Amino acid sequence: MAKIHPSAIVEDGAILADGVEIGPLCYVGPNVKIGEGTRLIAHCNVDGFTTLGKNNVLHPFAALGQPAQDHAVVPGAATYLNVGDDNIFREGTAIHTGTTPESATTIGNGNMFMNGSHVAHNCKIGNNVHFISLAVAGGYAEVHDRAILSGLVAIHQFTRVGKLAFISGCSAFSQDVPPFMLAEGRNGGVKMYNKVGLQRAGYTAEQISNIKHIFKIYFRSGLSSTNAIAKIKEELPMTEEVMEFINFCANTKKGVISGSEKPGHRS
Repeated sequence: MAKIHPSAIVEDGAILADGVEIGPLCYVGPNVKIGEGTRLIAHCNVDGFTTLGKNNVLHPFAALGQPAQDHAVVPGAATYLNVGDDNIFREGTAIHTGTTPESATTIGNGNMFMNGSHVAHNCKIGNNVHFISLAVAGGYAEVHDRAILSGLVAIHQFTRVGKLAFISGCSAFSQDVPPFMLAEGRNGGVKMYNKVGLQRAGYTAEQISNIKHIFKIYFRSGLSSTNAIAKIKEELPMTEEVMEFINFCANTKKGVISGSEKPGHRS
């Protein structure tokens, strides 16, 4: 049975699994589904066609499932927010539903969204991602597994952040940030490969060496992106981490950021 504080409002139609806790002055809308063990601590608002998985924690003033901040929203249309398990939403986090009817914003498992962070409509957030305080992602952005967006980072709409990428504080990007790299600046560049993050994620010395080699070829050789990828394919084994990088670059629509020490060499 769910535990609901007397001051909370849970609308008819909401579905709460066993072990859900709804704290003081929370609001849960009629189309919300909340999985087992999820807790709304206090003053939380969950609305829209929102599904929360198991063991999520929402801190005061977190707002999930509000309509997209977009003029394309059709009033009353079903748009969705789908959230996995074991996520933490700290104070003032805002996560919106999709824009167009039947579209969705998707959040994976084990993520942390620190205070004031924001995920806009139709974003896709992977697993074990960290949005540090006031980090934001614009509409249709993608942030892949284990990436870290430091404080005050802004990711432009339709932009992608690759697996295990690390973005330094106060940076803003409207081009894709590739996997395994450390980037900073306003549409700045890659400073280094994310060695510490890779080690913490359990990557082997051989895998890290491959990524270091990728970094030197793609971001420090002065080659065009096409020639850099060709050289990577020629010199490195097609292991999982190498293919992750190659496929990410191959699927870019906004372009991949350059190396910060050689701006503009992506021509």
